[in-house]
Amino acid sequence: MLEVIVDGIVGVGKTTLVEIMKDEFEFTPFFEMEDEKVDYLLGKFYSDGKRWSFTLQTYFLNKRFYQMKKAEKEGHFIMDRSIYGDFVFAKAQYIMGMMSELEWKIYQDIYNNLVEHVVPPRLMIYLRCSVETAVKRLRKRGRQYEQDVDVDYWKFILKLYEELFRNYDESMLLVVDADVIDFVENEKDREKVLSVVSELLSINKGVFSFDGKELKRIDSK
Repeated sequence: MLEVIVDGIVGVGKTTLVEIMKDEFEFTPFFEMEDEKVDYLLGKFYSDGKRWSFTLQTYFLNKRFYQMKKAEKEGHFIMDRSIYGDFVFAKAQYIMGMMSELEWKIYQDIYNNLVEHVVPPRLMIYLRCSVETAVKRLRKRGRQYEQDVDVDYWKFILKLYEELFRNYDESMLLVVDADVIDFVENEKDREKVLSVVSELLSINKGVFSFDGKELKRIDSK
């Protein structure tokens, strides 16, 4: 079974948290798209989004579906980003004019067909942070094509992520305030997040938030 998915805007720290959790809970990790085509397609997309958006997003969608089906069969997996998060990027690119009407309709048809055949995780973790925090972390990461992207693009992506997780009901959800919780460099914050996740993995459902001080249930029980 797919145990946990970690999702959120680019640069928020998804991969780092997956690394931490895989060791703590002995999960098998699926990191975000680890083949030679990814950097090539991302580079092409960031230099010419209108030409490469549909190609990039359908490639991601197909790979993510494969990952989720494999996790369903083999069990005890943790995943860096989800098929639900992939939809956010495709929707943003359509709204911003990088996908044509026809491409967007085709993408939605493929997405709707695939998502019917995936099993959601036991726990979805949404790492929420400001664009300012994400951009600061992107600069540390040092990928030039990410740093060349206009900040307004990331702001729009964040807006759609907020919409996604405001309405997400596929599984248990934990919203972590990644502006104030630094599990990347702060060991105490890391321990707090791991403790919260351990607690939630013993619970079947609910929507929760964690601000580094208190775990709150924010849905109706």
